[in-house]
Amino acid sequence: MGKLAVVKVDEDVERAVEEAVDLIGGLGIKRGCRAVLKPNICYPKNPYGMVITDFRVIEAVIRLLQGETDDIVVVESDSISGTADRRAERSGLLDLLSSLGVEFMNLSRDEGEVHRVNDIEIRLPKTVLEADYFVNLPKMKTSGPTLVTLSIKNLFGLPMRGDKKKLHPHLDEILPYLARVIRHDLIVVDAITAMEGNGPVIGTPKEMDLIIAGRNPLEVDVLCANMMGINPKEVGHLVRAYELGLGEIDVGTLEVVGEDWRSLVTPFERPYSFKASMRSIQSVLRVLLD
Repeated sequence: MGKLAVVKVDEDVERAVEEAVDLIGGLGIKRGCRAVLKPNICYPKNPYGMVITDFRVIEAVIRLLQGETDDIVVVESDSISGTADRRAERSGLLDLLSSLGVEFMNLSRDEGEVHRVNDIEIRLPKTVLEADYFVNLPKMKTSGPTLVTLSIKNLFGLPMRGDKKKLHPHLDEILPYLARVIRHDLIVVDAITAMEGNGPVIGTPKEMDLIIAGRNPLEVDVLCANMMGINPKEVGHLVRAYELGLGEIDVGTLEVVGEDWRSLVTPFERPYSFKASMRSIQSVLRVLLD
């Protein structure tokens, strides 16, 4: 168990990210090693800034890493929303990475390794499994299939298959497995413009103006869930991760520095409620017409 940091964001996102990382003890990266970054790029559009990881957060983390290494790659895999390359291009991520001199990799074309989770077979990319330094950059959102989508759910963008929806019935086993086999060196949660309601794409924007940082994906998610007004014991994959010994699930046992997180708790509208469904109509139109 390590420190978790909560930092308020003003106009300077880069400063907030730097402060959050500093509060948990810095990057802790070996100079010159290969750093692999996994943001949430689940869709090619970003209506209201609520769907994919804020590019200012991605850029801030990259610039921090560039002080220690030139070997940085940002990764994503294919999904029902299209190929990783298409989503990266249409979202503008490729332009950002080009300006920073950073590589993008479609993990669906990587060399894979077969893993079995109970009776389910998945292929995981060796680039991530063998990374010297792995950074998880999730977006704070609610999600229909999992109630919340945070750092552990962001790992679902790693398996090398486009039809990931077929794995949804098994998420409570697959997600904790991914959290166990993929070593995390840094997690920076984008909770600037979060999402509530019918996520992970057509929910409603919720301004939080926060950066949360840590190193343990379960404990980061436990803190975030509590800040969203959601008991982590209601979230199947978090309960299973706790049962596997991946960290603590009681937020009271966690060391949280920076802002007083309890004063920042803001209950999120849950997926599929009547209110969430009515409010999502505007988001559907924005996604379709933008």
